[in-house]
Amino acid sequence: MNKKDLNSAFLDPPESFKNIVRTTLNNLPEKGDVYYMKPRKLYKSSSFMKKSVAVIAATFILTTSAFAIGKITSLVGVTSNIPTYTTIPSSEKISSDLGFNPHLVEKFKNGYEFKGGYISKTEGLDENNEVAGTSKGVSFKYTKNNDTLMLFMEGKMLGESDKNKELLENYKNIDLYYSSYTNKLVPADYKMTAQDKLDEQSGKFVFSYGSSKIETQKQTFLNWKDGEVYYSFLATDSDLTKDELVKMAKEIIDSK
Repeated sequence: MNKKDLNSAFLDPPESFKNIVRTTLNNLPEKGDVYYMKPRKLYKSSSFMKKSVAVIAATFILTTSAFAIGKITSLVGVTSNIPTYTTIPSSEKISSDLGFNPHLVEKFKNGYEFKGGYISKTEGLDENNEVAGTSKGVSFKYTKNNDTLMLFMEGKMLGESDKNKELLENYKNIDLYYSSYTNKLVPADYKMTAQDKLDEQSGKFVFSYGSSKIETQKQTFLNWKDGEVYYSFLATDSDLTKDELVKMAKEIIDSK
């Protein structure tokens, strides 16, 4: 499937958001999965896997939370569900591979430990599907027992930051922002009921298509910018609290 085919595969966007995220397999270094995304929505073309969804969602946290309604109207994102890094890379390695130098933590004080890193590439397209900007990023997967936490980092953000996020704290002149929503996962051929439409409109649920069954997930985000690097945590159905995420962010900020 080429980019033109992917572009024609999307539903019309809501009037309030003309932005659609398209994910393609073009030039993947390893086998991956195709996802179709609207802001805060995921559409997967093959069997649905929560771990892969977490990787993709983390890839787009910063860029899909709120687009600039203007020059960039959609994104094409490429990633893999096979890790690029199986051990934590050095900041110098990330700088060589991606062009930015993030602060890195292998294991947090609360026990979450690095398990894999996934490189992503994103193109911002204008309304004529011409490339208006590009960005590379990396998502780190951390685990503790059966819980998974994703950390996405990139050196350039396409679009604007989410104006609805909550400012929790300013730490060392760095603003830490929090946001969350409940994801309702439904099969690809699911038809929304009248109540579903009301729930989506009210913000009670964000609907994601491609699951083998109907279920809900709580998605929690913590975002910040340190120097020229953008960071974002994604926790799914996690027991991690706001305070714990903030403490983990501070560990990253304080790391050298």
